[in-house]
Amino acid sequence: MVFSEKKETMRDKKNSSSAHNSGKHAHQAAGKTVSLKQENVSSKVGVVNHGMQGAPSASASLASRSRKKRVLIIVGVVIALLAAIYGGGALFFSSHFFPNTVLNDTDLSFQPSDALANQIQSQADSYSLSIEGEGFSYTFGQGETALSIDPHKIAEDTTKAQDIALWPIEVFQSHDISDVVVASYDEAGFADALNAQIKDFNETQTASKNAYFTYSEDDDAYSLAPEVYGTQIDADKLLAKAGEAVKSMRTECEVTQDDLIKPSVSAADPRSLQALQKVEELYPNAVTLTLNGSVKAATIDKATIAGWLYIDPEDFSPKLDKDVLSSWVDEATQGMNTVGTQRSWTRQDGKACSVSGGTYGWKVDTSSLADTVYDTMSKGNAESIDIPCSQSGGQYNGAGKRDWGAYVDVDLTEQKARYYDASDNLLYSCDIVSGLPTADRATPTGVYYLNAKQSPSKLVGYKPNGEIDYETPVQYWMPFVGNSVGLHDATWQSSFGGSRYKTNGSHGCVNLSLKDAQWFYQNLSTGTCIITHS
Repeated sequence: MVFSEKKETMRDKKNSSSAHNSGKHAHQAAGKTVSLKQENVSSKVGVVNHGMQGAPSASASLASRSRKKRVLIIVGVVIALLAAIYGGGALFFSSHFFPNTVLNDTDLSFQPSDALANQIQSQADSYSLSIEGEGFSYTFGQGETALSIDPHKIAEDTTKAQDIALWPIEVFQSHDISDVVVASYDEAGFADALNAQIKDFNETQTASKNAYFTYSEDDDAYSLAPEVYGTQIDADKLLAKAGEAVKSMRTECEVTQDDLIKPSVSAADPRSLQALQKVEELYPNAVTLTLNGSVKAATIDKATIAGWLYIDPEDFSPKLDKDVLSSWVDEATQGMNTVGTQRSWTRQDGKACSVSGGTYGWKVDTSSLADTVYDTMSKGNAESIDIPCSQSGGQYNGAGKRDWGAYVDVDLTEQKARYYDASDNLLYSCDIVSGLPTADRATPTGVYYLNAKQSPSKLVGYKPNGEIDYETPVQYWMPFVGNSVGLHDATWQSSFGGSRYKTNGSHGCVNLSLKDAQWFYQNLSTGTCIITHS
């Protein structure tokens, strides 16, 4: 070892000396060689060092790639699994119902479509609808209507309608499919049955009432009474509601306050107050009804007017109820009509007379009067309205009193015919023969018009079987009961007056001598009042 070290030292010296003697270039060359050696050494060292650091780095990269691969595989497996679950769910719910699916009160969660079909068919077979609430109770049973329904088609259509593409979301939602059941039924029969029940119910209930007009005599002012909330059922509302229940085959239908008839006009509504002001302007006074242009027959007071008025819920204007108005007119005119009523009067000679029946007198044209009052008062501010009449008398003094002017007084007891003018002056008097006092031949009593005048004429009588009983020519014919009973000459009568009528009475006519018949014919006009009485 010592030798070797020495030998190496000597070689180094020799090289060193040679290098020194070689000059500058050699020195540089030698220096360069040394430098290269140093670079090689450094390179080798660097390789060695790089090798020592690079081995662990490559291993980490491989490990990272391995982990990524494993993650991708796991993700792929998860996706495949999710896809399988999604597809399986979609396939399952294509024929089954989502969770939280109900038909009325029946839970169909996860059930196949046939379960719905079976449920619908079961309900249809024993279907009835209970309609109850607000005091109303009625059960509409299967025996009252025939349901028509295809449960299998409904079930199939319902499952097809499910959004299976979104089943992962839909499974957490609630699904009420009660409205998918659409049954057909006898709607007319159902409506008739239910309406009859509602009608019976409403007859015992309180009706709703809109705010309405009233009149205070003390204040001489119109006012508004508040609306009334009643308990009657709105038939149209309940029928529509119950009809939908039947279509859906629901077993219960609740009647609520929303199904009751409600007032549509409130007294507190500003529009109602405006209507009240309008009424004050339109009807400041009572209205007088007159006959023959001047005779006061009736009064429409402000309280009556208030009862005719209502507020139109469409535009809140005050309007007259024509039905209520017409009813009032019908009642009021009963006391205006004098035809056939009992009349009492004192004749010029002091005899107190009374008679009923006949055709003479005042007869109000009720229909025309209602129209006249309505049309006139719709415009407001009317003071008087003349009453239209289908026929009239000579004067008007009210029911039960004299309503004629000049007249022929046929006194059947006295067997006298007298003619009085309008001032009750006796202008003519004569004896008569009236009808035989039997049920079929007695002269009818009453107040009549002279219907016609004919000269000459022929009187024809008929038997009950329609055959001609008699034909009698007369010179003067003046009928007052149709064309069958009248005044006429009777030249076949040997005398007149007294009790002759009891044995030789007419067939109902008033028999006169030729002279007397001529006077009446010449002095009477068609329409003259003829009164026959006892």
